[in-house]
Amino acid sequence: MFYVALAIIPGLLLLVFIYTRDQLHPEPKRQVFRLFILGAAIVLPAGVIERLMMNSRGFTEGGIEGRLITAFFVAGMIEEFLKASIFDRGVYQSHLVRRPVDCIVYAAAIGLGFATVENVMYVTSSGLMTAIVRSVTAVPAHFMFAIIMGYWFSKAKFRGSPKALAYIIPACVHGIYDTFALSSTVVADLVLVFFLLFLVETSARIMKRVRTATNGTATRYAT
Repeated sequence: MFYVALAIIPGLLLLVFIYTRDQLHPEPKRQVFRLFILGAAIVLPAGVIERLMMNSRGFTEGGIEGRLITAFFVAGMIEEFLKASIFDRGVYQSHLVRRPVDCIVYAAAIGLGFATVENVMYVTSSGLMTAIVRSVTAVPAHFMFAIIMGYWFSKAKFRGSPKALAYIIPACVHGIYDTFALSSTVVADLVLVFFLLFLVETSARIMKRVRTATNGTATRYAT
């Protein structure tokens, strides 16, 4: 139970953080929790699909080629497309989205639900050090993938951008992250740290831009 608690805490803290960003018109807690659970529920189908792909004939797991395929097409595409499909059907096509920031909060709930269950699986099987490392890498990474996803869904909703970008861009960002995370070298770890810092900066800019658009103080939502 101790390891389960350690694994759950980072995701819940980030969920509280993003939920409190919309203080003027907070999203219904019930809907946020529902999406968190739906995000958690897709860990199993994602794992099954990923395992089937990795066990398929012709799949190359080793080397640079195998690492890129695993990062972009196995993990990145499958996980982010499943998250985006939940958002698309459960949020985008509903009455829930009233302001740009709503997209960020709901997407984050889905992403953090997925990240929390995945984190429980890793931490309970690998221990304390894994809990510490993933609390500052994998869980925040899923959170920031979700912010990017929510941003592009909001652009599609309010600015007419192609909705497909809300699927493709987070998957590509996830793929870049996993490429370095799977490398297990000192250089790759250093690049991963800088990439995470880049994602933090990008997410902060997105939140600032979305809050500005939500508050109606900007004449242009995004460039």
